[in-house]
Amino acid sequence: MSSFPSSEHLTHKRFGQLTYLERVADSRRVSVFFHGLGLDATDYQEYLETHETHGIAVSLAGYAPGHADPLPPVPASRHVEMVAGLVDLISRNNPDKRIDLIGFSLGADLVLQLAEWWTNDPGRTRPPVSGVLLLDPNVNQSTMTISRLFASADRRDPTPALKELVGLARDRDVLRSLRDYASKISSKDFSQVHRLANDMIRYWDPVGYDQFGARVARVTEIADVVSIVLSADYEEHLEGMKNAVRRKSPRADDVLFNITELDHFELIESDFLSRELKAIG
Repeated sequence: MSSFPSSEHLTHKRFGQLTYLERVADSRRVSVFFHGLGLDATDYQEYLETHETHGIAVSLAGYAPGHADPLPPVPASRHVEMVAGLVDLISRNNPDKRIDLIGFSLGADLVLQLAEWWTNDPGRTRPPVSGVLLLDPNVNQSTMTISRLFASADRRDPTPALKELVGLARDRDVLRSLRDYASKISSKDFSQVHRLANDMIRYWDPVGYDQFGARVARVTEIADVVSIVLSADYEEHLEGMKNAVRRKSPRADDVLFNITELDHFELIESDFLSRELKAIG
């Protein structure tokens, strides 16, 4: 979750209230990255800096580092509309390229919502999505520990919630990750984080896996291959997730699952991302 110096390879761009980092390369695909709750495009900057591929990392409205224009809290539904518009623009600007969508945590849930957006209305143009990589998507409210913590926090003073967040660490490595995360959250407009956390909790059922399976089935309608990569904490959910996808999706064989020994935030490290993207390439 480090911020890296600006590079000659990257350009900073704006699309309405969204901002994004882009590295253009002569590749047959464009990888579009979506961040987790309270994070931003710079979490993928190392990957963009070090890989000769066409990549775009998006910061949601109100989440860009050092955002100078305060916005009223933006609801999840509006984020979905804006991101769908950006993906459409990316597709039109790169007519000869296929698109991969990569979402981490809340960003993975955003990809699920994009699939619903494109499939709910047959009149909407669907971009040519080749692969989807979902990194620790939520499956129900039981996997939303951080979202529930932030949703119940005082949006004017998140300090107690951030202290509680750091207290969740079970070892030194996780402690470092959570301290970095808390530091990044503290630099944001917490009202944006608070609103999105509440919206996403309402998006999920309290328990069960059928809703997850149905949402992944929507993703298989828009993408050729779907890879779901999970941190070690998801082991208890793995079989329920797989079974729900089998029940709900006629293309369940095109959905790949990979459970790892990594912690949540390690899933967006550059080298690991590179390996997992090859699986959908």
